[in-house]
Amino acid sequence: MVTGEGGRHSSWPRESGVVLLAVALALLVPAIGAWMISARSGATHGNGAALEQRGRIDSSVRVQVHLFYSSACPSCEIARLQVARLVALRPQVSVVEHDVVFPANQVLLRAFCYAAGVPADSGRTVPAVFLGQRYLASRDITLEHLLRLVDGRDLQGAPLDVGDDEIGAAEGALRREGSMLTVAIVAAAGFIDGINPCAFAILVFLVSYLTFAGKNRFQILTTGVSFAGGVFATYVAAGFGLLRVMHASRGMPFVHRAVYLAAAVMCFALAAATMYDLLQMRSGSPSNVKLRLPPRFTKLAHAAIRHAVSSPRLAWAAMLTGAVVATTEFVCTGQVYLPTIAYMVQAGADSGRPAAMLILYNLAFIMPMLCVVTLAYLGTTSGRLAAFTRRHAATVKAAIALVLVCLGSYLSLEFLRMLGLVT
Repeated sequence: MVTGEGGRHSSWPRESGVVLLAVALALLVPAIGAWMISARSGATHGNGAALEQRGRIDSSVRVQVHLFYSSACPSCEIARLQVARLVALRPQVSVVEHDVVFPANQVLLRAFCYAAGVPADSGRTVPAVFLGQRYLASRDITLEHLLRLVDGRDLQGAPLDVGDDEIGAAEGALRREGSMLTVAIVAAAGFIDGINPCAFAILVFLVSYLTFAGKNRFQILTTGVSFAGGVFATYVAAGFGLLRVMHASRGMPFVHRAVYLAAAVMCFALAAATMYDLLQMRSGSPSNVKLRLPPRFTKLAHAAIRHAVSSPRLAWAAMLTGAVVATTEFVCTGQVYLPTIAYMVQAGADSGRPAAMLILYNLAFIMPMLCVVTLAYLGTTSGRLAAFTRRHAATVKAAIALVLVCLGSYLSLEFLRMLGLVT
């Protein structure tokens, strides 16, 4: 049993098992959910080879149709029905479907647009049909129109030539588009989440307790860095699980739309609650704020820190404590993290980009921690750090509310695009 402040016995040994179980569940539940969703979506989209082929044309077929669609788009289902009716009426037509939830098919759609001379903006919209040298989008995909094109002699010419040049140009364009904006948004969201009063208060307590325990400045530095490393590893692991769930859900249209709608509603609700907290702080009533770490979780985090500081292996204990604290404070800091992950998935142009954005977010998230630890190493007292936190808490709340409104607006727009209400 470890003795805590005032000679009382800490509850850390008794509660550590519960906390470690919570950590394990936080990491395993997203992975299990992703596996279950992947199993179902894999049955729906098992024709991956056909979906990601690079536009090669079968010369033995008189007319070949390439249909680009999204499984989360209702208007795309109408287009698929029209094309299916065309095939039933004209047996000489062969159809290759490309679901753009797969990054390779996003590239292929843009490459087809280049080959057909279609404006670049059209390369981002579905449904889209390429029939010989002709291109049809959205409401133009009707059975009557398709029949006129198939029965017309203008489709007897050479099919579209989609080769490595078009594929390379499409990959480069998709990689460049919005990359800097996405990086800026993700980094800003991570940094603002990192100065969230929930996370900042725990770190100030860590520095304060290290000083109280008589640790020297170098020990404060190494312990703080190890603590930040534990937080980083835990958030990245949980984030990758959530990314996997978000990617897998794209194969289930109803679930995918529901996730984005829920994320958008959550953003606006949390933004409203954050603005309420801001008004309470401005009016001199900080005790009335709604979005804060529950007292029980705060006590648990403090107990974990006291246990780590008393450990002979301080750096390793601090890293484990960082993982535990990251789990307990996720109820507070997760309000920005979860919507940002949804944004990463939708904004990612290729399969590796959301993962890179996740790393960037969490690096930005721990930057304030590292700054605080560095200031403590240079001699700044925990009292001055706490005073800084209180003085700027309202400003941080305003910044968090702004980030939540921006993310909510983006996710709402994406939800409307899924419904085909906007392009």
